[in-house]
Amino acid sequence: MAAETERIVRSLAKTFDKGPWYGPSLMDVLNQVKPEQANLRIGETHSILELVLHMISWRTFAARRLRGDNTFEVSEQENFPSPSSVSWADALSRLKKSQEELIVAASEFPEARLGELVPSKTQRYTYYTLLHGINQHDIYHIGQISLILKSVS
Repeated sequence: MAAETERIVRSLAKTFDKGPWYGPSLMDVLNQVKPEQANLRIGETHSILELVLHMISWRTFAARRLRGDNTFEVSEQENFPSPSSVSWADALSRLKKSQEELIVAASEFPEARLGELVPSKTQRYTYYTLLHGINQHDIYHIGQISLILKSVS
């Protein structure tokens, strides 16, 4: 049987682009987005591009924490970065890079430490929860992006 870390890494990969059981992967959905649709939103929600940049910020947070950077925080500005100077192609490239960094950091993280608490000023959660949480975070935003796309088709 595969080790727990290996199973988590497989789950992260499936959610990203390897055929998750629940439906389309993140890249399946994002590959449907045309550059001119990246700034679409429903009402006052975040745009597709803003959601992608937001996911990158939190994936970066997770990878840095897994690598031992206990002081890194996602600022309010980084939580939903301004998309004004980011092209759709650049956002997708950054997202793919964040996936690679997350997979490497998760793969290298010692399984024996999954139950340890992540240093945090505001919450108590383990590295196990962090890894599953980043996966759940992506799935949540896949749904939002799918709804935005469906609203214009």
